[in-house]
Amino acid sequence: MLTLLAAVSFAADPAPGALPIVPDARFALALYCNPTCGEEVLDALDTALAPIPATDEFSEHAPEPARIMGIAGEEFGIPDPDFVDEFGEGVQDPAALSASKEVVLAWFAGPREQAFETFATAHAAFASVAASTGGWVEDLDTQMLFGADAWAARDPRGSVQSWFVVDREPMSEDDEVRLRLVTRGLRRYGDFDLVVEDVAPDAAGDVAWALDAIAETLHPLPEVAPEVTVNTDTARGVAKLSVATPREDDPQDGLLRVRFAGEVTVDDGPLVAAEAPVPAQPDVPVAAPARPDGAQPLTPGAPAPETLRPPLAGPASVPAVVPAPSTGPAPRSLAEARAQVRASLVTYEAAWAAGLPGGDHFAISAPFTTGTGGQEYLWIEVARWSGGELSGPLVTAPNGVVGLQPGDEVVVREDDVYDYVYKHADGRKDGNLTRPFR
Repeated sequence: MLTLLAAVSFAADPAPGALPIVPDARFALALYCNPTCGEEVLDALDTALAPIPATDEFSEHAPEPARIMGIAGEEFGIPDPDFVDEFGEGVQDPAALSASKEVVLAWFAGPREQAFETFATAHAAFASVAASTGGWVEDLDTQMLFGADAWAARDPRGSVQSWFVVDREPMSEDDEVRLRLVTRGLRRYGDFDLVVEDVAPDAAGDVAWALDAIAETLHPLPEVAPEVTVNTDTARGVAKLSVATPREDDPQDGLLRVRFAGEVTVDDGPLVAAEAPVPAQPDVPVAAPARPDGAQPLTPGAPAPETLRPPLAGPASVPAVVPAPSTGPAPRSLAEARAQVRASLVTYEAAWAAGLPGGDHFAISAPFTTGTGGQEYLWIEVARWSGGELSGPLVTAPNGVVGLQPGDEVVVREDDVYDYVYKHADGRKDGNLTRPFR
């Protein structure tokens, strides 16, 4: 049994017994240019975003999709190579990005029922302009940073879980023992962001999975009751929800305090054909996106910004030959989790070459290209490992990858391995390190 003790102003009157609803869907994006963006970049982005009308300011509730755009200089906070290493995806030239002198900012708002379409339009516009200019795109709600190709490969119509992160932070500046977990990015779908407070560090992974399941449960609901039954592949139980006041750096609209009593299944997925993980995202604190002082608006009225650049942390070390999980601390970010995965592969490759104990199994996940050009992360049970390649039968059923089905033999390069699960004969399981950050 896992109990989560977990935090705004809302519009509209809820039905009796329901919580206030999030008034609309909102998100923000940035395009970094080197050295400057130039009028042609602004014109191209404005043209690509034409299906979303420009406006001077957002109303409290956006009845139709709308956007506010602005341009800022270096005072906005240009990502340096260390930040790119920690939070970037597919950024090929961090030095060129850090030399950027200008960034185009765009804020979007619209009805919840059009959220996927609005996000897809904005995603396509930024993908096109980034590709043509060699620019870089930042999702300001999660602070995830993408190279042009990596941004284009992401599926804006994919799972909700693909586009939010779980941020872990101390309860207070002088409290490093208890954590506070906050989701960021759910508002883009017109959903509540979620907060759980007073979490023990060794329980943070389970709490993150439970938040993932709660977000998955809440998304299809037209309104949210104070008590919601959760029944997903990762969590089963009852979530009690209440509106609470956000902290300064929290998502400022649509934040719920969570109390959850139930069970969390942390890693049964890969070897029993459960749902495959989606592209993971880092857990980073980020302020509400807004226009910095000194920015020159393309259309006036954009709000004023802050961004936080979190400190870096190195990977934990892993023992050799004997198949065992890392003995270092639990990863606190996607970058740490991915570093531990890479280090663990060295251990498991040596164990594989020596021969795994009877009854043990090893599975990996890797990205595959979908029919729409996005990425879907699928699990493979490893049957062969040689020459820098792993192969074996596909375990999970693809949603968008054409021509693959469970049982098909696939080959994955070591460099493309995203995560792993090692299942011992006695039922113990190691790995699945990126799951809390998806």
